[in-house]
Amino acid sequence: MKKRTYAVYVGMAVLILGVFAFRVGPSQLFAKPKPPPANVNWLHYGNDLANTRFQDVDQINPSNVAMLKPAWVFHTGVLDPLAELQVSPIVVDGRMFVTDGHDDVFALNAATGDLIWSYKPFETGDTLAPIEEMTVCCGRNNKGVAYGDGKVFYGRLDDVVVALDAGTGAVVWKAKVADFHNKSAINNAPQFVNGRVIISISGGEFEIRGQVFSLDASTGAIIWHFATTDPDSYSGDSYLRGGAAVWNPAAIDAALGLVYLVTGNAAPDILGQHRVGDNVFATSLVALKLENGEPVWHFQEVHHDIWDYDSAQPPLLFGANALGHCSKNGQYYILDRATGTPIFPVTELPVPKGPTFQHAAPTQPYSAVEPLTPLTFVEPNDTGLPAAPQYTPPGEQEFVMVPGDDGGCEWNPAAYSPRTNFIYYGTRYEPTSFKTKPNNTDVIPTPTGALHLGSRFTNKVPGSHPFGLFGATSASTGRIVWKIRVPLPAKSGLTVAGDLVFFGEGNGKFHAAHAVTGAILFTFDPSSSNIPNVGGAAASPVAYVAGGREFVVYAFGGNVPDRNNFTIVDPDSGKVGDAIIAFALPPK
Repeated sequence: MKKRTYAVYVGMAVLILGVFAFRVGPSQLFAKPKPPPANVNWLHYGNDLANTRFQDVDQINPSNVAMLKPAWVFHTGVLDPLAELQVSPIVVDGRMFVTDGHDDVFALNAATGDLIWSYKPFETGDTLAPIEEMTVCCGRNNKGVAYGDGKVFYGRLDDVVVALDAGTGAVVWKAKVADFHNKSAINNAPQFVNGRVIISISGGEFEIRGQVFSLDASTGAIIWHFATTDPDSYSGDSYLRGGAAVWNPAAIDAALGLVYLVTGNAAPDILGQHRVGDNVFATSLVALKLENGEPVWHFQEVHHDIWDYDSAQPPLLFGANALGHCSKNGQYYILDRATGTPIFPVTELPVPKGPTFQHAAPTQPYSAVEPLTPLTFVEPNDTGLPAAPQYTPPGEQEFVMVPGDDGGCEWNPAAYSPRTNFIYYGTRYEPTSFKTKPNNTDVIPTPTGALHLGSRFTNKVPGSHPFGLFGATSASTGRIVWKIRVPLPAKSGLTVAGDLVFFGEGNGKFHAAHAVTGAILFTFDPSSSNIPNVGGAAASPVAYVAGGREFVVYAFGGNVPDRNNFTIVDPDSGKVGDAIIAFALPPK
């Protein structure tokens, strides 16, 4: 096994401002509103290819955000308890494009919510099989589309990528990139750059081999594809079933010509017996050449992952050269995006050994960035199971551990503001129990396919006291600036619009906080509204201007894991819904 070394930039001795010495001036607290142009777009999944989820608009600001009201509501018509709404809408010149858990695509008037056109492939039979034959891990979902060259691009659960005419919704081309019979699916949003569509397949829980594709945006032809499991880092032929699926959109630095991936867990999830090695490129940040898909560097956040510790959160590019990412292991890493070298120190530390059949890695990488995630028990362990330290390899004696298999940080995207130089993200305190045995082939039956996890683990452990955190970390100091505790583990993406940060909770509450201080300035509570079918808030907000009016839009459709795990905490957790709500200030 190769020795791991992580260089540290000496020049990052920039701990100039401790979090408790942070001072805020009036100009930082309240930016003077400026008249926005008639339209401000949201062109990519994260607004830009860096995934910053920042919009430089101030019509809605800390002085008036409490006046926000629903301006329009669109209902997708899908109220499937096996589906969810995790979409991040795209907005182009007054037109919005959204998806739902049944792979429907809708074009809406972004100022009014009126339907312009829809494409419903499973409803009309324009798919390779009915939706009931699709195998998906954690709920039927689609995170959204990409836009470019007058076309809307997205992937379907049957592993088909589709290009639609943005004006009419007519199919321009379709390209099959994998075989859904092998239990892979596309629920990730693509990225469009330089006439190419970058998209990936998911399904690591079903022991697929992760794949990323670059397609010609004009024809759908595959330009290159990259397999995310390295044969030299898996024993035997286990790399062919080694997981490392890419669940979330890449970030792209067009100037450097690099595509940045985040990869999922190695497979099978919990049993490392037959995949000896570090299992590269699983649970990693990976940089590929945009031109040909060749790997340039990788940084593995968990070696030989046997805890389902996906690197799931979308990568975030900020500043002149930085890449930030929070892993399900709870660590936040900040790297140089040209080289993959840590900017804040990363130290390999010894971890528990556990049973020998797991072939556990002897060390794991710990970041000097202060974690928002609790890395040990901060609530009483009332589960009746022994508590084990993080990275304890699962064995035949069941134990409970923090962070659990659900994180830490999961799929929900972070945001970055160049005004504050803060990184904003949500995380989870969710103790999980683990248990496995040698040669384990146990599966977990689900309504959408039986998962081979090589283990039994339990998310809704009685007496585990789960909760969520949203917070801000200074990119200058690596220290937490503020944090907010919420009753349910965080499943919402975040967006910064001017001096405000927006996010939601699993029970459907939707908030605006001051980006500098974290003070909650606005809350939408669906239980106090008369809008029907408002589900849990497990999507990603976007901010835009249409017709001279600023809107913040969010999809309230809930989350399947929340419905399974947290209704005992809150009966509205993950509630099924189909409402896409745009918030705005009342018209003058």
